[in-house]
Amino acid sequence: MKIFTFFGSSSSGKTTVIQNLISVLSGQYKIVYIKDIPHGNISLDTHGKDTWIMEDAGADVTYGITPDRTYKMFREHMELDRIIDDNRYCDIIFIEGFRDYGKGTRFLVLGSEDYLKYGYNYMIMANNSTYTGKCIVYPEEVNRILKIITTGIEN
Repeated sequence: MKIFTFFGSSSSGKTTVIQNLISVLSGQYKIVYIKDIPHGNISLDTHGKDTWIMEDAGADVTYGITPDRTYKMFREHMELDRIIDDNRYCDIIFIEGFRDYGKGTRFLVLGSEDYLKYGYNYMIMANNSTYTGKCIVYPEEVNRILKIITTGIEN
């Protein structure tokens, strides 16, 4: 399993880059995506549906099972390392956000240059057109990113 964190300011292009990578790699590798949502009080379920009703009633874990998907909702905050450990049998974990998470390979997707102060292994410029330093230009150099991600993964 390889871990890749993509972090940067809002509207820097993180989601676009990760979405493209997942769409290219999904047929070859088992991929897990973890998103940092910095605000609370969100629902990934539909208000009034049975799974929402049971979670709202107090179920600690709620599953929604469809013919081709299973959804699992916890009524607790889970630490990032626990989620990663629960998914240790996947090939690739993409993490969006969590700028202070230091494990794995870290990609700074440059929007605001204020983020240059955070440690990173690689920098991607997707939406910033003013930075002149060394970086991977997205989407023109997406193959460089793919090579970094797939090197050393057996499939």
